Amino acid sequence: IHYIGYTCMKEMVFLSNPPQGFTAAVEACNQLPEGVLAEMCQDVMAFLQYNSSFLCTEHYDMLIESQVKATPKPVAQDCINALTYMMRSACEESLSADDFLLSLKSRMEWSQQSLAVLYHVWKEGGASLVAMARQNPLNIGKLINMEWKVGVSMSSNFCRSLGIPYVTLLLKIAQSNGSIKQHSLEMSISQFNNFAQQLREMSAVLETTS
Repeated sequence: IHYIGYTCMKEMVFLSNPPQGFTAAVEACNQLPEGVLAEMCQDVMAFLQYNSSFLCTEHYDMLIESQVKATPKPVAQDCINALTYMMRSACEESLSADDFLLSLKSRMEWSQQSLAVLYHVWKEGGASLVAMARQNPLNIGKLINMEWKVGVSMSSNFCRSLGIPYVTLLLKIAQSNGSIKQHSLEMSISQFNNFAQQLREMSAVLETTS
């Protein structure tokens, strides 16, 4: 009885307030072939353990295009976001593999195939991720500089005259071990506008706390 009560308490915290779009992203994950989902989960796990600095969505977009027949096809970035949020939350709650599985089952959103993959991945690597988080809970980088530039795509293999503007950001991050890493990203104008809007919203929230 005590064990059941403990598990229920964990379920109330784990995924109790998922971000907007999480349920739709779970449905997208359920469309992924078992091998693709397993590979994506392992990449997310490596990312959370700081063994990789980014997740290549283009790779998964190609896998989805070639292996998923359903329409509309799932978006790789949505799946990655959902898995990252879920595994980070499970890590924060220090969930065992069994508690992790029970919590996912209670939401009744995941397919049996997806549950099997997620359980296997968390059983193999969840404990080490939790242990790392306990030893180094603030093992996160610090932004020390950001450079930006605006460019225009003039042509491509498929179109000789594009004229599409884009924004490139170069972020310099100080790692917890003292090393400096650089991360670059490119955004379309609509993506940049959305990014800028989120920064304005964060700034407004910070003003209310100061």
